[in-house]
Amino acid sequence: MIAMIRKAVIVAAGLSSRLYPLTLEQPKGLLSLNGEALLERSIDILKRNGITKIAVVVGYKKEQIIKSLGADIDYIFNPFYRECNNMGSLWFASAFIDNDPFLYLHGDIVYDESIIKNVLNSYRETQYDIDLVTDYGPVDEEAMKVKVNSDNCLIESNKQIVQSESAGEWTGIAYIRNVNALFNVIEGIMYTEGISYYDTHAFTKMVLNGYSVHCTPTKGQPWIEIDFLSDYEKAKEMFYDENL
Repeated sequence: MIAMIRKAVIVAAGLSSRLYPLTLEQPKGLLSLNGEALLERSIDILKRNGITKIAVVVGYKKEQIIKSLGADIDYIFNPFYRECNNMGSLWFASAFIDNDPFLYLHGDIVYDESIIKNVLNSYRETQYDIDLVTDYGPVDEEAMKVKVNSDNCLIESNKQIVQSESAGEWTGIAYIRNVNALFNVIEGIMYTEGISYYDTHAFTKMVLNGYSVHCTPTKGQPWIEIDFLSDYEKAKEMFYDENL
């Protein structure tokens, strides 16, 4: 019997300098959408879908996040948030995870709840080491692109993949089944290469080490990553009526 996913980790430690001046006084995860902070919205979705233990990795203005979200979740402090990227933030959650399968999410994404429902249903049906929820189709230069094989398994993921070779964009949502393998790879990267890498660098290394990383489709459901002011404005338009 396949164990259910009950844990989730959301990484939300960064400075988000590309959104200045919006993030000069507050962290990106507390930007409001329909009167609800981005992180609060994501946590509510996870709870409605049976995720009972949620940790947020914090750094920049962490006190604001803790005060806003309250005591129902765990907080993990990344003291190196100015120097490291989301791969390092994920590593700090290893003790919280304790080898249990978990959902992994970026804190700056807005997504339709059906994506999480589909992720959890797919988890029950597959046995990949990692699944990356992927928006298949054309991408822009800034996208975290994925290159896949004929089985939609990852070959590599990074922003430098040329657009003609990209199958789509990773959404910032994944579920991790082979926890030990991933954290071993992350530790190896941090020890030999440094702490400033994106999490996709670790996923690509997993593939090179023979592990299976599958790119599960969003099935056309809406989502957006908020990096720039234009993304934030677009998110408001995409999800403006969800509470009506």
